[in-house]
Amino acid sequence: MIMFTSSITVLRAPLLVDRYNSERPDWKQATRTRVTGVSVQPTATTETTTEPRDQVVTGWRVYSRAGVDLDVRHTDRVELENGTVCEVVGEIARWPHPIRPGLVHHVEFDIQRVRG
Repeated sequence: MIMFTSSITVLRAPLLVDRYNSERPDWKQATRTRVTGVSVQPTATTETTTEPRDQVVTGWRVYSRAGVDLDVRHTDRVELENGTVCEVVGEIARWPHPIRPGLVHHVEFDIQRVRG
């Protein structure tokens, strides 16, 4: 059974134009939006131990309650309650409501942290 007792903070960075005329996110100026009542479940962890460095990738899946659409984009970052900052991985899955056409039943998306 999924419990919706966790909170996350969605980090959204404005885009800057660099000296090469390319857009890049400015994470120092990111907005922070706290979201309560979600479920954050571990998915997988992988470890690569090749020289010259080790790398650990840890993943979670975030679920919203039924009837709740979250304002989150694939370009955002997510901060967990313990302060861990993760990248959103892939597209946001907005599940259609089975009875109310055009509405979202719930949202699911993956996040991951890469260390090393």
